[in-house]
Amino acid sequence: MKINRTGFILLNIILFAAIIVGYYELVEIKELVSIFVIPAFIISASLQYGQKDRKKKA
Repeated sequence: MKINRTGFILLNIILFAAIIVGYYELVEIKELVSIFVIPAFIISASLQYGQKDRKKKA
C-alpha cells in the first residue's frame, strides 16, 4: 500500500507542476507535454496496472 500512496503523491506533484508551468507559460506546450504529462501518464498507467494485478490475485 505504501508504494501506491507514494506513486499517487508523485503523480499529483507532477500534474500540479505541469499546471503551474503551463499557467505562467514558462516553457512551450511540446516541452510541457514531454516533461510533465507523459511521465504522469506512465505513472498513472503503472499504478492502475498494479492495482489490477492485486485484485486478480485476491
